[in-house]
Amino acid sequence: MDPFDSGLPTLDADRLLLREPTEADLPGFLRTFGSREDLQYWSHGPLADEPAAREYLRRILKGVRDRTFFQWVIADRSTDGMMGTCTLTRWDRPNRHAEVGFILARDFWGRGLASEAVRRALRFGFEGMDLHRVEADVDPENAASLALLERIGFRREGRLRERWFTFGEWKDSEILGLLRDDV
Repeated sequence: MDPFDSGLPTLDADRLLLREPTEADLPGFLRTFGSREDLQYWSHGPLADEPAAREYLRRILKGVRDRTFFQWVIADRSTDGMMGTCTLTRWDRPNRHAEVGFILARDFWGRGLASEAVRRALRFGFEGMDLHRVEADVDPENAASLALLERIGFRREGRLRERWFTFGEWKDSEILGLLRDDV
């Protein structure tokens, strides 16, 4: 069974929803992905304007259709406003693994929302996608994301040197892994 037959499923959590992004989220994409400072640990630079946000949305929806990229909007449960995104990508069905990613707009940092979103996406990955393993690729200088993942149970497994070229410089990646049995 394909858990994405009907598109990106909405996933409920205590304070938030993980839901499919829409055109109404374009301002949220700019707020989340529009600042160079807020993306200092991300693998691409900021979105410059609404056309760039619209193209980003188009690529997200194409990824769901192609079954290669599943990026949910992290939405406030009470207002449905976009707070960030949470992603499962690089789905390798035969080997039952994928990669998780997440980002919150600065206004929502420090409230445990990213942890809640990641935990909900992982539950879906292990139960709905039948994953055995989930990986994370994190900038080694991103202490907050590394700590969040380790609290969830991810283990550091190694460093890839100069993996990403962003903002005019090469960045390393810290690779973490979580097995279904670790949860």
